[in-house]
Amino acid sequence: MSSSSSSLYRLGIIPLALFFIVFFAYPVLHFLWGSVAVDAGGFSSFSLRNFTDALRSASVWRSLSTTLLLSILTGVVSLLLGYLLAFQVVRRPPIMGKIIFVAAIASLFTSTIARALGWRVLLGFEGPINKMLIGLGIVSEPLQLINNFTAVAIGMIHIQVPVVMVGLIPVIEALPQDYERAAIGLGASRWKTFLTVHLPMTWINAVPVGLIAIMATAAYFTTPVLLGGGRVNVIAIQIQQASQVLFDFGYAAALSVMLVVMISAVAIFILLLTHWRRGVRARGSS
Repeated sequence: MSSSSSSLYRLGIIPLALFFIVFFAYPVLHFLWGSVAVDAGGFSSFSLRNFTDALRSASVWRSLSTTLLLSILTGVVSLLLGYLLAFQVVRRPPIMGKIIFVAAIASLFTSTIARALGWRVLLGFEGPINKMLIGLGIVSEPLQLINNFTAVAIGMIHIQVPVVMVGLIPVIEALPQDYERAAIGLGASRWKTFLTVHLPMTWINAVPVGLIAIMATAAYFTTPVLLGGGRVNVIAIQIQQASQVLFDFGYAAALSVMLVVMISAVAIFILLLTHWRRGVRARGSS
């Protein structure tokens, strides 16, 4: 690269760096400072009071545990369903694969609120699911399918499955079909080939995609509010109440930091586990 091209490259980076600093780095740092700053006679001083208050609150711990459980459940189920859909998209004939792909991502063109309200209709007491169960004689009265943990999990999984599927398509495409043809040629069924050849060779690269789903669902607010009916108190609801009801922005910032730390710890653990498994497999094949 010539000196003039290098200078132009550096000049092109400056606007991007300024944009990042002004519209991302500064607001985040200001928000983090708000979690450890308290008003002391007209000026701000360092204090961990917001964190100590949050750590002493039983409702905060319940919200964090609910958020963690909901995020992991959503990530795992979305990874499984998304993997199966991505496998069908890649390995089916082109026309069938395109139909499956379009049908799967069609929900991405609908707002989160509309999808949540749609699930309220489907899962309601007078909804089609309850009517079908009663009509088949499985239950005698409508089930409580809405305003609970299950409803929120279903809504979140519905949102994340298409996203995970899109992320897994390149992972599956990277595996040559020769391995599958060889297994089938040696007498293995397609299902056995999937479980013993395809899945073991791709799961390590698929796990980070599921991790993205876990991290994305941890901060969901709309779906738990609309499908939880106030009974599924995730940490995002606590943050909203602290900032917009109590106007305690320092406490809301502390809760946000706790959420980031929790999800970051989960992400680091999963990445270290996959890195360890990748090393074990590499040593076994050498």
